[in-house]
Amino acid sequence: MKIGFFDSGLGGLTVLKESIINENLKGEIYYLGDNKNTPYGIKDEEFVKKIIEENINTLMDYGCNPIVIACNTATSLSIKYLREKYNKIVFIGTEPAVKVAADNHMHKKILVLATSITVKQEKLLNLIDKLNIKDCVELLPADKLVEFAEDINCNKLGKEINNYIESLLINYNLNEYSHIVLGCTHFPLFYDNFKEVIAKLYPNCNISIVDGAKGISLNLIKNIKEMNNEKSTQDDVNIHIIYTKESETFKIRVKQILNLPKINIDYKLH
Repeated sequence: MKIGFFDSGLGGLTVLKESIINENLKGEIYYLGDNKNTPYGIKDEEFVKKIIEENINTLMDYGCNPIVIACNTATSLSIKYLREKYNKIVFIGTEPAVKVAADNHMHKKILVLATSITVKQEKLLNLIDKLNIKDCVELLPADKLVEFAEDINCNKLGKEINNYIESLLINYNLNEYSHIVLGCTHFPLFYDNFKEVIAKLYPNCNISIVDGAKGISLNLIKNIKEMNNEKSTQDDVNIHIIYTKESETFKIRVKQILNLPKINIDYKLH
């Protein structure tokens, strides 16, 4: 079975890693990171829709099914259209872990961080309405975190990253919030940074930081079992990384994020 993962860049690797380490994902995995066009969240929506479909077609050309759209922005913009047009492909979407927060918010507020496109899309707004939590949810764009995640020097930019996160959170009394939802697959890379900043701003704050990687991974495994009639088709993992612009930086960041030394990884420029 060939399993596709798609993201605007490197963020979807957080979902892929979760799927392999904690859900025992096996098979031929094709991860397409569109490093030529990242970040999506601040670009024209029609342009982004066009390149999303082009990249999904690339994964289909490799024979991938199912395909995980491991990008909140791409899911918000295109998953409904893709499911209708390519109805023989199983698409696993990504959405902020708002339901996790809604189920446990104890009448406190919820702060959702995402890209500028995601926070204004109907998909997220409809989910919030459906959960009947509109009055307690705040939406906050955090596009620069995507740029930090893609930077080869990311691991050396702790102070700069913390300063940016502090500038985002400084105007919120986090003691009034139960959850911060990391609504972009790039954002979990900065979980520790969020913890550090929150501890600095509100030393006694008891707030949960959640993301959607676990739910996406469980959904993927469930669909794979259904497609294979509960049978496993492969006992090992091979990862093929497809990228859209030649970049040694991109390859280095893949290794840094995945950190899976015993798994074979190769690279393909598309």
